[in-house]
Amino acid sequence: MRKATKKTTRKAAAKRPASRKTAAKKPATRKGAKVWSASEVSRLKKGYKTKTATQIAKELKRTLSSVKAKARALGLKKTAPKKKTVARKATTRKTAAKRKPVARKATTRKTAKKKLAKRRR
Repeated sequence: MRKATKKTTRKAAAKRPASRKTAAKKPATRKGAKVWSASEVSRLKKGYKTKTATQIAKELKRTLSSVKAKARALGLKKTAPKKKTVARKATTRKTAAKRKPVARKATTRKTAKKKLAKRRR
């Protein structure tokens, strides 16, 4: 990226309109994009909670991404569907019997060697 110099900043300032307040603001839309009508916006608001975005996009003859973007811009959110509670079957699970902790004896080298010898047999 090129570093801005005094010359480039002056050129950019010369291209800008004299007053930003008097310049008319353009909507932030992509060139060639369809503008949303009031009826389309109301249909989107009414159906967004009950229908999927894909269904709404087909009804309005718009892309899925444009429907999602407009919903986000309007602050629309889908309510989380309630989870169905399914009755579970009672399963019998064998659990290991709880053992009482036993204090272990400190092993010495002799006892450790004996244990190893027994394992090898």
